[in-house]
Amino acid sequence: MKLNSLLLCVVSVLCVGGCKKNFSITTDFTFDDKSVQIKDTLPSVRNKTAHIVMLYGQSNADGVSYNEYLKRNDIDKFNEYAAGYDNVYINYFNDGGAASSDFAFKKITLGCGCANFTFGPEMGIAEKMSKAYPYEQTFIIKWTWGGTALHNQWLDGDRERGDLYNPAMDFTIKCLNYLGSCGYTLSIEGICWMQGESDAFRADWGVYYNDTFAYVSYLRHDLKSVSESIKFIDAGINEEAGVWFHPEPVNYAKREFAAESDLNIYIDTNALGLTTKNEPEDNPDRAHYDSLSMVKLGQAFGDALRGE
Repeated sequence: MKLNSLLLCVVSVLCVGGCKKNFSITTDFTFDDKSVQIKDTLPSVRNKTAHIVMLYGQSNADGVSYNEYLKRNDIDKFNEYAAGYDNVYINYFNDGGAASSDFAFKKITLGCGCANFTFGPEMGIAEKMSKAYPYEQTFIIKWTWGGTALHNQWLDGDRERGDLYNPAMDFTIKCLNYLGSCGYTLSIEGICWMQGESDAFRADWGVYYNDTFAYVSYLRHDLKSVSESIKFIDAGINEEAGVWFHPEPVNYAKREFAAESDLNIYIDTNALGLTTKNEPEDNPDRAHYDSLSMVKLGQAFGDALRGE
């Protein structure tokens, strides 16, 4: 009898420290990519909150800003980002898996962009969230794909969930289920959206507005079992002449959508002075933000997440 009691005690201690629990987010829709299985890399916890940020979009969300140029332009910020933040983790899947964390949450550092020598808004987000919750954990779920349109890729052309929306949501829900199974209480801080360049060939702002309305409605519906008041933070696209055909209507649609609710937030990237004309030095990539501008974009997302 004493031996059985001792064994029960040992098993109980082991389960508190290391057993995963059943946890499942419910949704009316089924998103189940059998190839996506989140790897078990985090310890079990008790009485801890996971502050969660989703990052979606095309290449400027993906991250085509060069680590090397950040090092040249701001060595202190480069060193800070290269060291990363002990209380911020990321699970990322970019460009159909061409760059990813291999379905595992890992400590965030530089190199989570379209390649291991680039970075995206996740670094500025991590910087701000690390300071906002210095004694708690933040988890960034990033699913991005360069050169993709909201109208007929994230959506299907008829404003239904599209070929990019579905796997992004599957990845997101599996990440959330995994964090829940680790024992975390889930707190969605917001969804960050950097996209619109591939939709900027229309002069009609109404199409992008209606697409955004549908897209955000799906996001909030499919994640409502976690939170019914999710912030949607939408960054404008570059309006410099010659980069995109019709950037102004896209940004107008973003501003109009943001005006409808306190949960909808627009980041005016043009007012922030973000640039695409300096890097690489010999042949500037006008489609993608320079390194210091990418830092500012991520920081702006972080400030918006925290209501600053």
